Amino acid sequence: MRNLILFIILSSLLSCHSPGKKEVNLLILKLSYLENSIQEINSPAVSTALEGYKENIDLVKKCVDSIDNKFIQKINNYKGIRKACPDFFNKYRVIIKNLESQNNQLKDFKSDISNNIISLDSIPFFIELEERNVQRISDDILNLLDLYNFIVSTNDSLYFPIKQYAEKQCL
Repeated sequence: MRNLILFIILSSLLSCHSPGKKEVNLLILKLSYLENSIQEINSPAVSTALEGYKENIDLVKKCVDSIDNKFIQKINNYKGIRKACPDFFNKYRVIIKNLESQNNQLKDFKSDISNNIISLDSIPFFIELEERNVQRISDDILNLLDLYNFIVSTNDSLYFPIKQYAEKQCL
């Protein structure tokens, strides 16, 4: 079904004859891919990682008196979650807003081209600006994905070992 939708979109792109309309449609398509990629991020996993971090740190503070060097290194790596999660949520919100506004901007731009509101010699300039905006959003999403992967992988690798170590110290 997804391939059928993409085929229909690509067919409509190739049938455009107005100058700039094809480029705008391609930008709209790229933006929809970016929207799909941001929707695949499991933001509740970041919330879960942060809650697990808080739980484990409280457990460590309560139960662990003496710490070996390996455990200290794990804790220091684990603290990256505390610093990364707020940054993730801020960037996530900004990207969602940017995607929405850019989508509206491209639709308005396409409408302006269709209604001949923008002069033909100005269209390439505006297309270049919109391409830069979409590229910035794409770069921001890549950075967000890196941050997301860091949080999830750190949580996956350190949550249980730290929890088990601290629980063992509580006994």
